[in-house]
Amino acid sequence: MNSPIDYSNMHVLVVEDEPFMRDMVRRVLEMIGVTKITEATDGTDGLRKLVDASPDLIVLDIMMEPMNGLEFLKSVRTGLSNRRDYPVVVLTGSNDEAVLGTAMSLDCSAFVDKAVSLGEIKDRVARVIADPLRVRTQEAYQAVHIPDIKSGVVIKSRLRATAPPPSKAHEIPLEMVRPGSVLARDVYSDNGNVLLAEGTVLGISVLNNLRDISKIIEMPPLWVKL
Repeated sequence: MNSPIDYSNMHVLVVEDEPFMRDMVRRVLEMIGVTKITEATDGTDGLRKLVDASPDLIVLDIMMEPMNGLEFLKSVRTGLSNRRDYPVVVLTGSNDEAVLGTAMSLDCSAFVDKAVSLGEIKDRVARVIADPLRVRTQEAYQAVHIPDIKSGVVIKSRLRATAPPPSKAHEIPLEMVRPGSVLARDVYSDNGNVLLAEGTVLGISVLNNLRDISKIIEMPPLWVKL
């Protein structure tokens, strides 16, 4: 049996530009027992705060200026902070697939739709802490394209796969995919980032991320190898 998480010993960095939302996140974190919370007003401020702090977790908004959440996350993953493997819970009010796909390409740890329920933060925090992130190479993250999100334009089309279905594979709805299944073809977001690459082992953490996304946008079935 897993030991319960001692939230009182947890340090969380909240990167959010809206004071009202930042205060709400702080209140939720305090309600679950977190006592050490550092706040940053945008991505640039967040990187500055990481110079002096090494939080256990980052709660990150996406739609910020001048440095947005995707730019912040890419900076962390490519080594512009004191650690590359910070667990990051993305707090988003966007259903733009380019945004969500890019966040997943940068190995965010979980998603919370702030328009639905901030109370889900506790579930995401517990899940993320229990499953430490294994980062990829800096070069892999450097290759991730950051979409222009200043306009706030929402992309309506679905996530897509470009290759024809393989002969030895099944198309399976997300909720029926078993942990350990292997993806049979790439799945892309609409801005061209590989959301999931062929050969990806669909472990529990990957499937959890996809389930988070499926609460925000429509997820297509996945082709998995027989």
